[in-house]
Amino acid sequence: MKRIVVTGAAGRLGRKVVAELLSRDYEVLATDLERPESIPCRFLQADLTDAAAVLDVLTGADAVIHLGAIPGPLSQPRSVTFRNNVLSTWNVAETAAAVGLKRIVSASSVFTLGWHESPETYWPESVPVDESHPVTPYEAYGLSKVVGEEIIATVSRRCGIPAVSLRLMNIIQEDGYFALPWPVPTRGQPVRFVLWPYVDVRDAATSCRLALEAPVSGHEAVFIAAEETRFDAETAALLREFAPEVKLDAPIRGSGSVISIEKARHLLGFQPKFSWRQFRASIHS
Repeated sequence: MKRIVVTGAAGRLGRKVVAELLSRDYEVLATDLERPESIPCRFLQADLTDAAAVLDVLTGADAVIHLGAIPGPLSQPRSVTFRNNVLSTWNVAETAAAVGLKRIVSASSVFTLGWHESPETYWPESVPVDESHPVTPYEAYGLSKVVGEEIIATVSRRCGIPAVSLRLMNIIQEDGYFALPWPVPTRGQPVRFVLWPYVDVRDAATSCRLALEAPVSGHEAVFIAAEETRFDAETAALLREFAPEVKLDAPIRGSGSVISIEKARHLLGFQPKFSWRQFRASIHS
């Protein structure tokens, strides 16, 4: 597989994915609703909710990395977010099947677990959370990602296309580390559970390439996260304070992540390289 389409290529993750692929000698076609000021590969401006436009973009490709979506639950009206994300994923997946693509990689989200405006509303059944844990979205964005995973799984089942849905944590840009670690949550200022974990944009981009290359059959959903939370505090102590009912399936040392990436390690060969702690050590060395 050498000819790769990257949707959402003008976004900050999309630009990193394009650079990652080009550095590995892939031939990349980038596409987005907005035209970037500059991009180091061929670019086609396209609305992914338009099936004909998606056909034009994917024809002749070997695989697609689908990042194009309205990001997060608050940037657009709920109906707009749901319609855009679901319809664009439907068009990409169905067209991938129609033109005979060999792989689909799609950006899903930690918000599939359950984001709510109230920090007290959602807690997982157990931690570290792995892919066997139920997904219980509360809002349109998380729901759109759950539906998107099911669309891709359906196409994979029907046509045999290997596919990976990457459940990415909240992505930290390289300049975002100056804001980390976050203040430790308190009763007066709690933090929503799905905002505890994060992932570096460079690690997220690498995970997209690894999902493209891994020996996968069928559809797999995989969590992608850093190995620690955003807080300089013991994760187990925070859980005891804020959610004592949450079962601890395995010990979490120090500020270790509440998300398990064991499946990503074994299936994709993913190992995060960047963290806020590493960044802090580098600027103080």
